[in-house]
Amino acid sequence: MKAAVFQGIKDIRVEEVDDPQAGPEDVVVAVSVCGICGSDLHTYEHGSFVAPGQIMGHEFAGEVVEAGDEVSGLQVGDRVTASPLVPCGDCPRCLEGRYNLCASAWTTGLAYGRPGAFAERIRIPRSIPGENVFKLSDDMSDEQGATVEPLAVAVHAVRLAGDVEGSTALVLGLGTIGQQVLQVLRAYGARRVIGIDLSELRLRAAATLGADAVDGAAGIDAAVDAALGEGEEVDVVFECSGVPELARAALDTVKAGGTIVVLALYDDPLTFNPTALVQKEIRLQGSIAYTSDDFGEAVALLSSGRAQADPLITHRHALDDVAEAFETQMSKDRSLKVLVTPGAPPSS
Repeated sequence: MKAAVFQGIKDIRVEEVDDPQAGPEDVVVAVSVCGICGSDLHTYEHGSFVAPGQIMGHEFAGEVVEAGDEVSGLQVGDRVTASPLVPCGDCPRCLEGRYNLCASAWTTGLAYGRPGAFAERIRIPRSIPGENVFKLSDDMSDEQGATVEPLAVAVHAVRLAGDVEGSTALVLGLGTIGQQVLQVLRAYGARRVIGIDLSELRLRAAATLGADAVDGAAGIDAAVDAALGEGEEVDVVFECSGVPELARAALDTVKAGGTIVVLALYDDPLTFNPTALVQKEIRLQGSIAYTSDDFGEAVALLSSGRAQADPLITHRHALDDVAEAFETQMSKDRSLKVLVTPGAPPSS
């Protein structure tokens, strides 16, 4: 089969590789569509997270074409998406049910150790419906299925923030994760969601999804001042940009007693004075990936229409054009979510 293989910085090649085979507990999925994630760009630009020879891609949907004898609840023909995490199941975090914090969940996961979904087929080990494999309803497209994974990231982050109903929330950075965060905030009852970015394309998408989208060209302080009403405060900030200056600015922006949730990955170290955390009693919360429950909730939000996929998708490329797809995804002014289609065109 064909697969896109990472060979080094800005070097991803379509190669012929062996077809995956399902073991007794596994399913093999024919991939119809796979999105390019921000973490994929860190690999593409900097060589982070994976070694050369890795098949990347972890935001995907497709059809089960092979199921092992011991697999229950899944069969050939099912349309599915899946969590790329492959936790060990035995460490303290796994025993707590916090599989996203398992030390090996990513290093042995799909696209981060095991072959990923920029390929015509992918094997999902130990396939259990509702735990790591999630069926798509007939009213969900494959493209929607490919946006479940980043939506699950947002579900997890918003849940970590606590009760956001009636709050004023600020989202810094309106890439795919920022857009998904603002959708979950709206679904969970936030009174106002303010999104800040520099990209006109991303600001338009955020406005379509119900945010008060603000151009940050004049600086975050000016943007926040322009967005807030008299006496209004920011209850919670979601840092999705990966820009150190914005992460530091979040400390000044959030109200005393407020919460900052950091989802972004950073290429450069971040320095700040933690005295602000003490003096304002700010809760600084990191957020990584998701649990099975978060993943299931993301499917439900899309299926019910409380979250949308179409406003996020700006480009589609065939697998043979994966290098062009990555270059497109790197352009923040002209792309939001770029999809790669290894198989037949995704269903609509």
